[in-house]
Amino acid sequence: MTKRTGKSEKTAAKDQTGPARGSTPPAAPPPSDPRLAWIDRMRVYRGRAEPDLSIASMAAALERSTAQRQRMLGDVIDLWNEVASERVRGYATIEGLGQGTLTLSVTSSSASYELSRVLRDGLERTLVDRMPARIRRVKVRVGAGE
Repeated sequence: MTKRTGKSEKTAAKDQTGPARGSTPPAAPPPSDPRLAWIDRMRVYRGRAEPDLSIASMAAALERSTAQRQRMLGDVIDLWNEVASERVRGYATIEGLGQGTLTLSVTSSSASYELSRVLRDGLERTLVDRMPARIRRVKVRVGAGE
């Protein structure tokens, strides 16, 4: 007499014959022909790589870009934090520095107007005087300032 498990005979036979869905099949025995064995060994190198779907690569890229920005603009950011007032730093951010032009990004046109007034009142001259080798002029851009 057989023990009843609640599964039909087809389901029981299916469970015994194949691997579970999503699992890797059992490894096949190595082929007896050396040429086929060589092909099996080379399959690892010829197959397509699985895409990395984790967030680790994005986090590493963000870390690299932040470190690069800090290396490129670290001293300029420190100077900006030192000479600009708290109010100005609230609506203006450093976007970049290229060919002697420090580009500041602001959130709105009214903030751009206010920042340009502050720059004309002496902030631009202070920045240029403190870093003459790096900053020659300051440009204000209305954009996605944070």
